Amino acid sequence: MVLMRVYRLRLPLIIGLVIGIFVLYGLRQYYLSSEADKAIETMSWAVANRVIVVDPGHGGIDPGAVGPSGILEKDITLIIGHKLCRLLGEAGAAVIMTREADADLSDPGSGSLLEKKRQDLARRAAYANERKAELFLSIHVNSFPSAKWWGAQTFYLRNSQEGKRLAELIQAELIRVLGNNNRRQVKPEVFYIMQNTNMPTVIIEVGFISNPKEEALMADPIYQEKIARAIYAGVVRYFSEELNTRTVSVKLYPPCIIPRSIG
Repeated sequence: MVLMRVYRLRLPLIIGLVIGIFVLYGLRQYYLSSEADKAIETMSWAVANRVIVVDPGHGGIDPGAVGPSGILEKDITLIIGHKLCRLLGEAGAAVIMTREADADLSDPGSGSLLEKKRQDLARRAAYANERKAELFLSIHVNSFPSAKWWGAQTFYLRNSQEGKRLAELIQAELIRVLGNNNRRQVKPEVFYIMQNTNMPTVIIEVGFISNPKEEALMADPIYQEKIARAIYAGVVRYFSEELNTRTVSVKLYPPCIIPRSIG
């Protein structure tokens, strides 16, 4: 009788484990199934040794946009940021994350919310500049009063040709990988983080959290992985275009580098 109860308790766990293994295997095969995905994997050497900042937008006291069901922008961007960091790190890049948890970079008790947000942004930019990063990838979600808007869009600094090239490559991959994008044009902007970094910087709005359907998608781990892989693919294409004749010696880096303090 006791053995039967133990068996009944363990059986669901075993079944769940087996299903999980098959799901993970199928997910990986799906991402590598198309010729485009295989080409990205072939070109992934291009990001080896590159110093890349992954910036999950908002955090801490700043939740960012809030979806109809209460999902917070800062949580979505952090999850996608970690996934992107993993992909780039596996390809040999030295990846710097501006935050690894629900936190911002402002000093505690430093003033009003606006002052803290300014300090937070200034420190994110300063940290990237100090580390001489080669790219700055800032992840955000969009929001609008009308729920009809949907789709990802990538922004770059006005008059930055390298920023525009990076944005176009990432946007093309978002359209290809997500397959549901109606905001197909990259857009020049003059956001603070773009103006205060010394490297090509893009802001990737991965979807409209104000759209209930897209909010639900962005909360889905599989869709989050797709977003991260699309951004990763755009970065790989960016460096492979620039370095397809360069020989790169691969060094080993920690999966992600996190700023502990910024002075």
